[in-house]
Amino acid sequence: MKTLRHFALSLGAVLALLVAAPGAAAQSMPSAAEQQLPNATGSAASISSLAGSSATAVIFWSNQCPWTAKYERRVTNLARKYEGQGVQIIFVNANNASNFPNESLAASREQAGNLPVPYLKDEGAQVAEAFGAARTPHVFVYDGQGELAYTGAIDDSPGDPSAVEKPYLENALQALANGNAPPTAKTKAFGCTLKD
Repeated sequence: MKTLRHFALSLGAVLALLVAAPGAAAQSMPSAAEQQLPNATGSAASISSLAGSSATAVIFWSNQCPWTAKYERRVTNLARKYEGQGVQIIFVNANNASNFPNESLAASREQAGNLPVPYLKDEGAQVAEAFGAARTPHVFVYDGQGELAYTGAIDDSPGDPSAVEKPYLENALQALANGNAPPTAKTKAFGCTLKD
């Protein structure tokens, strides 16, 4: 009888943990978001200091990846569309500039002149590692409380904007701007691998 009671108590504890797990599994913005990074569009800044009140999209970016080149107009259009709605898009370049000079801060500064978003340089790729970024572009969207709401690809048609059927990033930003959860929480990022 005593064994049965212990089993019931143990089972109850396991069930309580399982019920609590979804809330506990929420992923907050990494503490690396507090790190000051060189900003190609101005003075140094941290991701957290630039965060939007409704949503923050951190997108790991490249100056020479053909996929970021194909996505640049789509993402900058989104930045302009959601301006003034508490939504902030931030580009972060974590590629090794010593081995890939086109990824340097100076080269990023040239590109940043055409961008309506902050463009931070993650020298040493410590921030990228903390976020779990593996590709460019690789999207991490956080809600107004700094909880991860969506991660993965920008949309389902990297090569052809006219063929997009699932605009993952736009859907996530629109949902969060409206105070809702994104319809999709995770997809597979598509693009060039981070260069070290």
